[in-house]
Amino acid sequence: MPPQPQQHMTLEQQRIQLLEHRCTLLRSISEYKLEHSANKGEEAILKQCLATLIQDREYCCLWVARRDSKNSQLSADHAASRGDLSEEESLALIRESLGLDQESNNALQALNNGKPVITNQLTASAAPKSLAPLIEKTGTRSSISWPLLYSSHEYGVLTIHSTNPQGFQGPELDFIANVIADISLALHVDQTSQRLRTERDFNSEIIDTVQALLVSLSPCGNILTFNQRAQEISGYSEQEVKGKYWVDVLIAPEIRIKKQAEFSGLLQKNGPDMNFQTALQTKRGRNRIINWHGSFQPQFSQGKIGLVLFGIDVTSSMKADQERANALAKWNNIFSAMQDPALVVAEDGLILDINPATAVSAKKSRSEIIGRGVCEILHGGRSPGATCPLETILKDKTKRVFETELRGLQGNYMMTISPLKKYRGKSGVTLLMARDLTEEQLMKAEALRAAQLASVGELAAGVAHEINNPINGIINYAQILKDTLSDQEPRRFLDRIIKEGKRIAGITKNLLDFSRKREEAPEPVQVVQLLRHCIELIDHQFALDGIKIEQNYEQKLPEIICNPQQMQQVFLNIFSNARYAVNQRHSNGEGSEKKLAITAGPSWIKGREYVKIGITDNGTGIEHEIIDRVMDPFFSTKTSGEGTGLGLSISQSLVRDNNGIFRIQSVLGRYTTLYINLPTVRSERESHVDSVKN
Repeated sequence: MPPQPQQHMTLEQQRIQLLEHRCTLLRSISEYKLEHSANKGEEAILKQCLATLIQDREYCCLWVARRDSKNSQLSADHAASRGDLSEEESLALIRESLGLDQESNNALQALNNGKPVITNQLTASAAPKSLAPLIEKTGTRSSISWPLLYSSHEYGVLTIHSTNPQGFQGPELDFIANVIADISLALHVDQTSQRLRTERDFNSEIIDTVQALLVSLSPCGNILTFNQRAQEISGYSEQEVKGKYWVDVLIAPEIRIKKQAEFSGLLQKNGPDMNFQTALQTKRGRNRIINWHGSFQPQFSQGKIGLVLFGIDVTSSMKADQERANALAKWNNIFSAMQDPALVVAEDGLILDINPATAVSAKKSRSEIIGRGVCEILHGGRSPGATCPLETILKDKTKRVFETELRGLQGNYMMTISPLKKYRGKSGVTLLMARDLTEEQLMKAEALRAAQLASVGELAAGVAHEINNPINGIINYAQILKDTLSDQEPRRFLDRIIKEGKRIAGITKNLLDFSRKREEAPEPVQVVQLLRHCIELIDHQFALDGIKIEQNYEQKLPEIICNPQQMQQVFLNIFSNARYAVNQRHSNGEGSEKKLAITAGPSWIKGREYVKIGITDNGTGIEHEIIDRVMDPFFSTKTSGEGTGLGLSISQSLVRDNNGIFRIQSVLGRYTTLYINLPTVRSERESHVDSVKN
């Protein structure tokens, strides 16, 4: 029954009636919740509460407003009125009043202060203009705005309009306070229920789909739940393991005692979580390695503490990791044990890794090498604008084996370049191995080059003989024509023919010299006298060019054994090349002084005595990219028409024929040094004696 007017009741009757009214409200909420098991949310609860409260005959209008989180403005969402006003009409009046006077509105003040705001003795004429239409339409004489708060959470504000001028005092005020508390609690419970339901559904979905083992345990360690993944890994169904002690199911028999002791130690730490790894024996008797994460969780229904185990099967990954670790350890052992320098280089030329031998040869620490450019470390830098051949090969991703000088490693090396598919997850890398060419290895390399040059010599001899006869005929016929003609113009062309023909004849002569067997017998020679004799031949020309010759010979050098005419040709070839290089570099008259430095001193190679001659010029130098080719036949660094490309090839061949060793070092733009080691008479005599004994 609707509540009776309060002015005809005693105070006790009012309290009883209000208590009944509150019970009706609570019952209505409860029944609504039971009826709508799907739970439509707080919107439905608020509507049901308004529909119940509006049954009070003194209440003419009720509405709920909530604060906008962005601008803190109130927005009315639900309303209930008596009489002819519909909910839509009531909301329109309420929203109009809020729009006209938001700041002084009782509902906003109640929310801001967290306390109810009561206004009695309201009339349309005395009320603010914003409330006049609402008061006039509903017959309002008093109102109360009460914030809906629970646990510091704001659910909105409830405003009740009454036709009683003194409607909210005494028992009525106590009733409203209890009603507000009931509604706030109902909203809080609904929100909590919604959140728990969402979490439960989400967790259930995770448990069903996650590729991990989820096992919940009772405080005694008995298995309560066993998810699908745990069943797949172990081979046991949930029914088979439910109620069993977890250690008997989740840990292999041979390690149960050990793992139980470890687990007890983890429990004694009193931490909220624990992590451990163990082997699980499947139903078929196979072991799987599982990483477990244990978390203590409250069991609200029993008021006890249980343990949830979250497990990841890492058997496959551990096997792969172990194989990868073994392979990496094997590689590191081999890489570190290599006695020759080895480097792993990225496609852009940056050094990623080195072995200890590289640091020793480069005379730098590992940190000084890693991350630097390969050309900088191996070659000691590059000339401006020059392209490093190593970097070109790295970009081509081709396998190469070649002999080269590496100034950064202080020696000559046989370089092997091998592209790698991947190195520590990085693609496009290359392994560089530099085998140090010892004197024995250098001799083998010289023997190989000698064999190659012998083949070239045989070919050159045949070609030279074929060319020599017709070119002599051309020269002779041109000379005859020149002698018979009186006109100067044709004679000028014939002069050119004769000049170029003689040049070709000179080339063929050099080829024949290069290829023919030399029968001249070696003899003891004072190397200083031989050098000085050669200098006398070129001293005048060097002086005209302004080239200073510096000589520095050690005293009492032993005699060498060689063919002096052949060695004179070698030295003159070298001096000619040096003169050309120095003049090229200093052609503009600027820069340092033109110099040619000649040294001679004793040296020992594999127990044999030699005299080492060094000839250094401060000319143009030779690019590192071509230094290995300058002794090849027909290769020349001079401009077209200025060189045959045979000078150094012939010189090297002559030195080798005299049992000597020929080496070249150069830095582009700075210097070129040629080293010639010639055996002494004493070492040749000892070598001959040893060969006779053997």
